Amino acid sequence: MSKAKPHGWNTVRVIAVARAVSIFGDELAVFALLLREKHDGGGALSIAAILAAGQLPLIFLSPWAGMLADRIPVRRLAPIVNIIQAGFAALLVINGPLFVSLILVCLIGVGGAIAPAAWNATLPEIIDKEEMPRAMSLWQAFYALAGMAGPACVGIMISKLGYVTPMVADALTFVALAIVPFFLTLPFHARESGPRKRGDVWVGMQIVRKEPVIRALTILGFTLNVSFGMVNIAELFFTLDDLHSTTFVYGLVASFFSGSIVIASVVNQRRRITEGKLPRNIIVSAIVVGIGVIFNGLSWNLWVLFPSVMLAGAGVAVLNAYYMALILQRSPESSRGRILSAVTGVTTAGQLSSLAIGGVVVSLIDPRFAILISGVACLLTAVALSSSLMGASTKGYSPDSGSLLPVIDFPVVEPE
Repeated sequence: MSKAKPHGWNTVRVIAVARAVSIFGDELAVFALLLREKHDGGGALSIAAILAAGQLPLIFLSPWAGMLADRIPVRRLAPIVNIIQAGFAALLVINGPLFVSLILVCLIGVGGAIAPAAWNATLPEIIDKEEMPRAMSLWQAFYALAGMAGPACVGIMISKLGYVTPMVADALTFVALAIVPFFLTLPFHARESGPRKRGDVWVGMQIVRKEPVIRALTILGFTLNVSFGMVNIAELFFTLDDLHSTTFVYGLVASFFSGSIVIASVVNQRRRITEGKLPRNIIVSAIVVGIGVIFNGLSWNLWVLFPSVMLAGAGVAVLNAYYMALILQRSPESSRGRILSAVTGVTTAGQLSSLAIGGVVVSLIDPRFAILISGVACLLTAVALSSSLMGASTKGYSPDSGSLLPVIDFPVVEPE
């Protein structure tokens, strides 16, 4: 397949900005929806249901989302998906029963399972694969900025303009994202064409199970998502109760964490890392995350807490960028979208599982101990998977070997 090389980095930057704007809109809508539900008398269960509704399609529809990403070029697929998302986002302005909002959020989440997989899978067709670590760092920097700006702006927006404005703003960001592909140099052809074969939809999960590096990365992502979910829950109680701080300080903790991700991503974007060095960097960054979380749990005052949080954030920035870059580099071209969707489905399942696990653990033991357990889990996982990542990566992987895998036409054990 011909590569869309001309102006490749300009294309990468435009995609980063456009998707960051859309993420900013999503943050506005989600927080506005949560605040509106709370204002209407909704409890913790309602809030949790809203948060989970948008994530469920990433788990249960990922095989079909990946299939669409592989069979339809992003320049055709993304605009259609984004316009449909815009329509559903606009309907969120209706303050109806909770189940209506949940259905709309879930439908928007279906698009969230399709479009990002299509964009990510297209990246190796825009720039050389050795440049992907830098590109993923750049994208992450913009996404982190959007994630920081959304919650900060939504409170002001609601207080001045009400709950409707954030929903409308989200819909407009989807429209803007739908227009972007028409102005970019993108591939015209799908990665996979021809008639469907029996079991094609499950090829992504099969490769995740059989390719040792991608399998190890998926396990690492799942475990870290579970661990960090526990930290996010425990951090609130730890900061307010154990360290006797204020809600303002708790907000600063989150800001320092996000800020360190932005800074580390910007710095990381300037580094040139070859594919052979990615596994070592991923392992080291996972260990840094674990050390940062452990020092977080050991903190006895804010002078220790803030540097610990920033250390963990810097590790997350490097880990996320190189994690995705290595998966993209190791994935067979024809099934790249399905592989990314499969990995996303598994790791998202870890994210949702952490809400239940974290709630139970924090209610049974001291928040400080829960954070320490999470940090140790990060360290042990990084050490346990290091041999798989380093050993398999040195052997290499044929980009076409995925086509030799046997196909099945029924779901595997994983959430995919």
